[in-house]
Amino acid sequence: SSDRSGAIGLEELEAAMRNLGLKQTKEELNKIIDEVDQRGNHEIDFDEFCEVMRRLYEKKSSWNDVIQQCFSVFDRSEAGTISKRDFQYILRELGDITDNTIIDEIFNECDVDGNGIIDADEFADMVRNYMTDDDI
Repeated sequence: SSDRSGAIGLEELEAAMRNLGLKQTKEELNKIIDEVDQRGNHEIDFDEFCEVMRRLYEKKSSWNDVIQQCFSVFDRSEAGTISKRDFQYILRELGDITDNTIIDEIFNECDVDGNGIIDADEFADMVRNYMTDDDI
């Protein structure tokens, strides 16, 4: 579970998928997790989570949709923007990043216009930069 480990387990992944309107079976999810779970502990961290999302979506939609869905996971208040608070929460839960200085650095890097929130465009840029090992 994500409570302490900073990674999410299968149940949490399933719940996230359902929230995103994805109807994967346990078997399908297991298969994808096995593919991306580099540490083999059947939990996934943020990098692996993004990779899962990418794989699920490349079957049925565009990269922009993937980003949109990832964005909605972060946008917990459903305001169409990501507050620093939402950002901290997600990085702690998924990224196992508890150092506020690092979180602030990442946030400020993403918050290009410096208005204290990350909008969908800024988020999309961040995710693209994060995944530049693929040529997206």
